[in-house]
Formats: sequence, structure tokens, C-alpha cells
Amino acid sequence: MASARRRGQLLGRRKGLSKAGEQKARLGESLYKEAKYPVEQIARELHISKTTLYKYLRLRGVEIGTLIEIPIVTT
Repeated sequence: MASARRRGQLLGRRKGLSKAGEQKARLGESLYKEAKYPVEQIARELHISKTTLYKYLRLRGVEIGTLIEIPIVTT
């Protein structure tokens, strides 16, 4: 790793989101802002965890926790 740094090579993961991640982030943001669905359902629909959804929302500058929370209804 030291020799790679001396040669000026970049190490580690690339910063930012993949195209698929960016798409899910945009869709997650719009669903979150609509406030029609609970966070758990949005994450489930996007096939990501709640933690990842919140990470995407923070990356997009969305204020978290200011929307009305919808109770989960099971049938």
C-alpha cells in the first residue's frame, strides 16, 4: 500500500453512489417526502435497509424526522 501511495494511486472505495444507488436514492427521497408510506415499507420496496435509506436521504440533503409518521397497519 505504501508503494501504491508513492506512485500516486488512489486506494479504497470510490466516493459517492453507483447509478443504481443514485436511482434508489431519488426514488426513496420522493416516496419519503410524499409521507404516504412508512420508512420500513419504502426500504422494503427498494430492497435496501432502513439504515441505507436514511444514508441516501442524508446524502440528498433531506431533513429527516420532520414528516408525520404513519402507523403500520397489518391485515
